[in-house]
Amino acid sequence: MAEEKGGAPTAAEVTRRYIDDHPAVRDCLGYNVVNFTALARKIRGETGLANQEAIEVACRRYQRHMRSDRPLEMRVLDVVKASRLEVRTRVAIITARNDWDVLGHVLETGRTLLADRRHLLQLLQGPGAVTILCEEDLADPVVQAVGRRAVLGVHRQLSAVTVRSPEVIVDTPGVLAFLAGSLFRAGINSLELMSVYTDSTFVVREEDVLHAFRVLSELVHPPAAEPGEAP
Repeated sequence: MAEEKGGAPTAAEVTRRYIDDHPAVRDCLGYNVVNFTALARKIRGETGLANQEAIEVACRRYQRHMRSDRPLEMRVLDVVKASRLEVRTRVAIITARNDWDVLGHVLETGRTLLADRRHLLQLLQGPGAVTILCEEDLADPVVQAVGRRAVLGVHRQLSAVTVRSPEVIVDTPGVLAFLAGSLFRAGINSLELMSVYTDSTFVVREEDVLHAFRVLSELVHPPAAEPGEAP
């Protein structure tokens, strides 16, 4: 991208970055319900840019670019509408140190605990820690198997909302971001997010599970338009 003298980002670059960092502003541009002059004034005040007109032009260009991306958004919506929801209550998250001994203990314990395949036990390995998602009834056996010295934290009284999508999600960018953004805008905090193949699982506190289910359900099963209402 072009840069101003001295390597400083241009007004257009700063404006695009601002919109990208503010999903609510991006949504308003997408729905064409924004006052460009007011938005440019707000961006100018928060970023220190000097040229109000350049900011407004950049906002309008951003909106035109969004409209050209509409086919991708429709693909995302098609995937979401073809998905289904599953909810598990009374789950727990165990965070432990990331080392091979811990992984070995979890896998060995899982062979016994998962004799009944209806039980939930998922493992997510990160650079610094291992996250284990399981039913609350399995939390204590897992902690015991891992070893309390290796456990960094245990969170109980959680629920897991899983969006199970068709295989086309693998080749459709933006679906996970769309779902996560919807929960964010609803004020719902996801303690953990696990994406495995076609399953996207959001772990929330028990008091938020009904709200989270309602938000995601309205995406998967949009309410029908009232008679005479524009689609």
